[in-house]
Amino acid sequence: MYEKGVKFFLEFAKQNGATINGRYYYSCVNCVNGKRLDIQLIREHVLCDGFLNNYTMWTSHSEVLDLPYVSEQD
Repeated sequence: MYEKGVKFFLEFAKQNGATINGRYYYSCVNCVNGKRLDIQLIREHVLCDGFLNNYTMWTSHSEVLDLPYVSEQD
């Protein structure tokens, strides 16, 4: 089940995330979105080290934040 979730996450990141030379930010416990790696190395890190427990909004992988809108008149 975990591996299936990792696969889904990596597919989402490839389709939506900002890449630099084929490298993406990722959320393993040790690297905490602080590095960019290619998809295969990200997979290894996340499977071996684990995924951040509190990373529920994929802000480094193009998930849109649901922020309140305030108009200039308010």
